[in-house]
Amino acid sequence: MSFLTEKSTIEQFFKLNFTEALIKYENDEMNDDSVNEWVRISIQNSKSFQASLGSNPLFRYIGVVFVQIFTKLDIGSGRAIEIADNLTQLFRAKRIGDIVFKVPSLQKIGVSNDWYQVNVSVEFFREE
Repeated sequence: MSFLTEKSTIEQFFKLNFTEALIKYENDEMNDDSVNEWVRISIQNSKSFQASLGSNPLFRYIGVVFVQIFTKLDIGSGRAIEIADNLTQLFRAKRIGDIVFKVPSLQKIGVSNDWYQVNVSVEFFREE
């Protein structure tokens, strides 16, 4: 599986299974003032290594999916955390083909560019 296929697989899974808010992708800004909440998904690759020896070695690729959650200001953090909880259920210990997700983490960012922001990150790996 190539890095591009990995990205496409994860984004397609997210698009099909997450319906709570408008989805944006890497290098895509929010320009719609009528939107009250939205998320941006991005995939960061990390270490890659040969995980076994022999004539048919196993290669492991590690990465992190980041989902940035944005809600309007002055409504509290509850809605952003509710979306984060649902994202946790979506990704926790999920396997999509050769991609295996671990346990998501939550990070409260606070006010960022006129939005309240919470991030969910989930490590994953794939082998080939």
